[in-house]
Amino acid sequence: MKSITLTLLGCLLLNLSAIAQDNKLIRKEIKTGNTSFFYHVSPEKSDAVVLLFHDWFGVSDLSYEMADRIIDKGMDVIIMDLYKGRSANTNQEAGGLMNSIDQANMWDYIDAVLKNAGKKHDQIFIWGFSLGTIPASQTAIKNNEAVDGLVLFYGNVTQDKEQIAKITFPTLMVMGSKDNPRGAIDYYNNVTEAGGNARLFIYPNARHAFAQKLFNAGGNYDQKAKDASLEVAFRFLDDCLE
Repeated sequence: MKSITLTLLGCLLLNLSAIAQDNKLIRKEIKTGNTSFFYHVSPEKSDAVVLLFHDWFGVSDLSYEMADRIIDKGMDVIIMDLYKGRSANTNQEAGGLMNSIDQANMWDYIDAVLKNAGKKHDQIFIWGFSLGTIPASQTAIKNNEAVDGLVLFYGNVTQDKEQIAKITFPTLMVMGSKDNPRGAIDYYNNVTEAGGNARLFIYPNARHAFAQKLFNAGGNYDQKAKDASLEVAFRFLDDCLE
């Protein structure tokens, strides 16, 4: 098994209704305008929190698995829900949900969750999968002074120089070698050239969404790529916590 690793050192009213989901996560509601969004939050036990942005399918088993892993690593977690409580099981369903995202109110929702997280935590990390890499990266760039690290798994990344200049926090990009990683390589190079702290991990022969069992009915799922990539991601977070 061979992989490529590149490393550079170095106003809104909240109406919260908590619904116990399991022994770790609480589902909360945020009302913005005339609509509601949801998020899932772990009990507050750490000074560090990870805002987790879901992929094409919405909040899924992968989201809950990641939440468990993050909690087990000693950090709090907030699962963002851009689909307002809905989720998909097939590519076709996911495409429909993606096209229905409430863009008009989404950013107020994200800003409110981030602001609330900042009141309760000293360190904030943002992690996005696929579709979630866009709001994850834009949230981090917009709030670069409040964010301590950004993890992006196989998604779109900015190449805009003004935005790149605002990446003042450590960032990790994870891709599969069969997922056209050119954009990820350019992102790494651009952040590095701007003096930023960037890491890039490319797993050989992995395709898009290799960590998601639902994508292409499991056809792209790669357990080895997932395990190796998560090991790299949590090592990255550990480094940011030091």
